[in-house]
Amino acid sequence: MANAKAIVSTAASVAASAMLIRSIVNELLPWQLQNFLSSSVKSLSRHFSSEITINIEEFQGFSMNQVFEAAEIYLGSISNSSAQRLRVGKGENDNKLAVRIDRNEEVFDIFQDVRLEWRLTTTMVPQPSSTNENQREKFGDLNSSLRSEVRSFLLTFHEKHKEKVFNLYLPYILERSKAIKEERRAIKLHRFAPDGLYFREVYLNHPMTFDTLAIDLKLKKTLLQDLDNFMNGKEYYKRVGKAWKRGYLLYGPPGTRKSSLIVTMANHLNFDIYDLDLTAIHNNG
Repeated sequence: MANAKAIVSTAASVAASAMLIRSIVNELLPWQLQNFLSSSVKSLSRHFSSEITINIEEFQGFSMNQVFEAAEIYLGSISNSSAQRLRVGKGENDNKLAVRIDRNEEVFDIFQDVRLEWRLTTTMVPQPSSTNENQREKFGDLNSSLRSEVRSFLLTFHEKHKEKVFNLYLPYILERSKAIKEERRAIKLHRFAPDGLYFREVYLNHPMTFDTLAIDLKLKKTLLQDLDNFMNGKEYYKRVGKAWKRGYLLYGPPGTRKSSLIVTMANHLNFDIYDLDLTAIHNNG
């Protein structure tokens, strides 16, 4: 019993010391030096390890690397419990905070029993006075030459899981990041401008949900089930070659909360609302 207590005490002391050392390193050492030391240690360890590392750069030529963008969004959604340094922001089109991991941060993920380690690294890029062919070859692409730093994600895992990572994990991140962006997107109300030539849009920040909407419980349950079946059936409609759409006819005199139900459905589905006055349409041209 005494030995067990001693082991636990020693482990706790080592863990606390490691956390203290990491905090001191993060505070005192420049991040460029942290990058260098981390890369050197990892390079040395690779000679004695069966792990492989994928380098996912921020840019691919002149375009944003979609895998990098998806990874940044996805990792921000799972990093709250493990990362020590995070970046938080909110765009005009967002209704939720966007969380990003900071440079040199490590995040661990588990996918189908596979342990994966992510790390965000940055490389300083000198600012050239011109962009001739030699400089483009040296700095990679025009995007990097116009930036003060270039970011990359390093994804490390055991080599035996290579096919699973490429064929399942990375495609999963691409799809999951799309869902996260949709969840974060603010809902808009689109209305025709007075001249009827284009839509005007405003952000719709309405609190109405099915929990607060006054509606018959049986009808609410039926409607929610139908909406969820519709959302989950997107791939089915695509597979059979049919348009993925759903229509509801709402009728009743003013004051019967038709608009409230529409807003509630939009919030539930995270869909925009288009307000069309069909009486003003004289032809479909």
